Amino acid sequence: MTTLKVRPVCAAAMLLCAHIGFAAAQTAPAPQSTDQQSAPTAEDAVRAAAGPDAQAAPAPAGGAIQTVQVTGLRASIRSAEQIKRDSEQVVDSINADDIGKFPDRAAGDALQRVAGVQVGRNLGETNSVIIRGLPDVITSFEGNEIFTGTGRRLSYQDLPVQSIAGLDVYKSATANQLEGGIAGGVNVRLRAPFDFKGYTVTGQVEARRNYVEGSDATSLDTNPGGSILMTNRWNTGRGEMGFLVDVAYNKENWAFPTQWVDRPDRIFSVGQDGTAIRLNDDQPIAPLRPGDRLGELPNIGGVYNAGDRERGSIHAAFQWKINPSTEFMTQYLGTSYRGTRETDYIMNIATWAPRLTNVQLAPDSAACQTPNGSICLIRAASAPAAQFGGPYDWDPYTATSTQAFKESTDTHYLNFALKYREGPLSVDSNLAFTRSDFISDGVIVDQQIPGASSSVYTYGNDGHGGFNNIITPTSSNPLQDPNQFVLRGLVQNWGESRGEQTQFRTDAVYRLGDGFITAITGGIRLSSRDVEFHGADRPTDLQGAVRPSPVAAFGPSFQTLVPGMDRLGGPWMTPSRDFLLHQSDQVRAFYGLAPGRLPEDPNRMFDQRERTATLHLGARWKAALGNIGVTGNVGGRLIKVDRQLSGQAQIGNVISPIDVDSDETNFLPNFSALVNWTDRLQSHVSVGKTITRPEFSRLNPALSLVPPTVNAPGTGSAGNPNLAPTKSVNTDATIEYYFQKNGFAQLALFHRDIDGYLQNFELAEVINGQNYRVSRPQNSGKGTLRGAEFGIQKFFDFLPGAWSGLGAQFNYTWTDGDNETRTDFNSGEYRKTALVEVAKQSYNFTLLYEYGGWTGRLAATRRGKYVEQIAEPRYGQDRWVKASTYVDLSVGYALTPNLSLNFDAINLTKERYESYLGNPERPRDIRYNPTTYGISLRYQM
Repeated sequence: MTTLKVRPVCAAAMLLCAHIGFAAAQTAPAPQSTDQQSAPTAEDAVRAAAGPDAQAAPAPAGGAIQTVQVTGLRASIRSAEQIKRDSEQVVDSINADDIGKFPDRAAGDALQRVAGVQVGRNLGETNSVIIRGLPDVITSFEGNEIFTGTGRRLSYQDLPVQSIAGLDVYKSATANQLEGGIAGGVNVRLRAPFDFKGYTVTGQVEARRNYVEGSDATSLDTNPGGSILMTNRWNTGRGEMGFLVDVAYNKENWAFPTQWVDRPDRIFSVGQDGTAIRLNDDQPIAPLRPGDRLGELPNIGGVYNAGDRERGSIHAAFQWKINPSTEFMTQYLGTSYRGTRETDYIMNIATWAPRLTNVQLAPDSAACQTPNGSICLIRAASAPAAQFGGPYDWDPYTATSTQAFKESTDTHYLNFALKYREGPLSVDSNLAFTRSDFISDGVIVDQQIPGASSSVYTYGNDGHGGFNNIITPTSSNPLQDPNQFVLRGLVQNWGESRGEQTQFRTDAVYRLGDGFITAITGGIRLSSRDVEFHGADRPTDLQGAVRPSPVAAFGPSFQTLVPGMDRLGGPWMTPSRDFLLHQSDQVRAFYGLAPGRLPEDPNRMFDQRERTATLHLGARWKAALGNIGVTGNVGGRLIKVDRQLSGQAQIGNVISPIDVDSDETNFLPNFSALVNWTDRLQSHVSVGKTITRPEFSRLNPALSLVPPTVNAPGTGSAGNPNLAPTKSVNTDATIEYYFQKNGFAQLALFHRDIDGYLQNFELAEVINGQNYRVSRPQNSGKGTLRGAEFGIQKFFDFLPGAWSGLGAQFNYTWTDGDNETRTDFNSGEYRKTALVEVAKQSYNFTLLYEYGGWTGRLAATRRGKYVEQIAEPRYGQDRWVKASTYVDLSVGYALTPNLSLNFDAINLTKERYESYLGNPERPRDIRYNPTTYGISLRYQM
């Protein structure tokens, strides 16, 4: 008899040390999935956790019982290491303890610890995952496709770590894996009852607090969260059964300030005396006075994003080992999001001012060179108020605006799985259902300060802009005086998105023995995906010549003083989010509209149906070259897609119905090999073809518009129903060395030949007599992505005493690439450009500690600079995002064998997003990410 005695140092961690395989002591492990062949069974995890350095305890009297001492964090890391080592593909993994003992609340937070993986952050959350610089990532639950809303990908912030047993990041694919990501795939392994020894209860309660940089007036509440997991398993007369349920909930009061410097627009002739005269569109671009130089003044403004959001989830699993050959499991995962948020704008449109004073023009340099000659940035200027029409027609145009939204997302995933093992045959069948709904209701009201003069700067000490002051003849601080404002327009919008999918797959493996071909693999997959969107969006302005003050129209409760931004003068008055959402009918009535939602706009309707049939065949093989062992996989995946798309396309004022039936067939061959040079040195080699289908929203031709202001054009976005899948031929090779007791070092090379990468193009369109900047996607030409990864991880067991608890992980990724970008929308001509969103350099560095009841992690994640937008108007300059490094800290202590106390800190360095246009001397956005501190109690029984 062999007994595993597990001693998790951080025993009270809510996300158990259970993935090291408590089940092995009592029952045979759950059979391994043939579709995700490298996913570990409980036995695999135990074996990996024990490792070659497992210490045998003296056998007690009465029997030879071996005891293996395994600690939780080390076991989890070694388990993930074993997955990597045994897989026929290039894969990196993290398991339950490595996820759950640290400050990661959602799946995306955890994934940023994986080599070659970066994450996107927005509104204080991790909302997207990028593998080796590319965002085209497919997500699966145990091999089944999963998504949120009408997207093809999961909203990672909706998936709590409490339900996750492990995350596998696949950087190469085999024929039996789900297609859809040229960058790679993320497979989520959900928790199952047989992962645990028996009756287990774990839980946690936490409190977090956000601190916002860039806005000293912000004061946020403490954010609670909690979760509980309960599971048990029983031997019955009808086989072994297990049941698991876990529930998670968290609430967050958040803020996310952003200051922007708009793209170049108006050009001024700047004199040596610090005055400037605006050039009109009908004038040549040339100095107006002797000695003048040309300068451009971008618009300055900001957004104070804030809100309240709640996320909850429930996950349940029933597992039944019917007999030694057959196992059944069903899993349900439901996630929900509820939120109210506000986007509080402040803007000072000074670029249309006819005259400027106190102008500070940047010195002539390479940053000033444009297609129209040397035009330097105006770093600071004063814009005196100038009236050009009626009582409300003033330059600069100074306004605030509130966009108030109420949102909800509900996603339901239900899966039935049957696994059969008998002799050489293994068959796995899955039937899964997914439905995801997203609903949004918005009310937007603008208000203006007539007759305001401003003093602005576009380039300050930290390379970004702001306001020196905004004044009127009657107020030295009109932004905080509600009586200085008059009402402008109202915009209402609502949208309901729904995505549904039924998918069935059966995968089989027939083992042939020890010849060259060791097994034949094959399977089918059928999927039916329906996506639809309904909504309406309409701007309305006041009738008549008089614009009342907001307070006179609705009373003092209509306006609120939001915290604002320090660099924009601090707090400002703007319409109240709560008033707009809860008294929206009163607002509508004042603008002469009927109560309730707008009638549905048929021009915004979108409906798409996608039917997919897939056949995959492959073979596993084995060979020996002297003392070198080689195993591998060769195969192909044939996919037939039939698509029906209907909607309305709008270009300018022309609206055209779209009703398209199309089909496509793709064959994706692949080859992979695992070369065992020695018992510690090995290589992975793979080559294969992959595709990424366009997001449904990018196929949606309906046009969504944000109306223009008096002095600024509107913006809009629309999809393109003619988009084709992006295709890529991926080549990967690694050399990996595994240390004797634990840890490994790896060097990986990769190359991607890409065809049809999606890029956005901006078009100038006149709609109902108004100017709009409309963004639409289109396939580009051919591109390449190439790079290298280096990674190493090791626990320093050889050190004495408490020092032996130290460990470290480091990985570095270098990428380079280019792409053929169309010179214009629908153009057949291309030019070489950078690949969008691909950073040349990135790394993750983590210090780990686990000893004597203490666990800790200090992690730094760096993403290098990257191009966010190719050839942004007016001068066709690329928009770049600066490099950023995020540092997180987590420390835990086991108060008792069942209870631990943990402290977490996220974004200790107060890192922020910063972008610029062509050259850092032309800044764009600065977005302030919060720093979060949290404390939690975690319990395990």
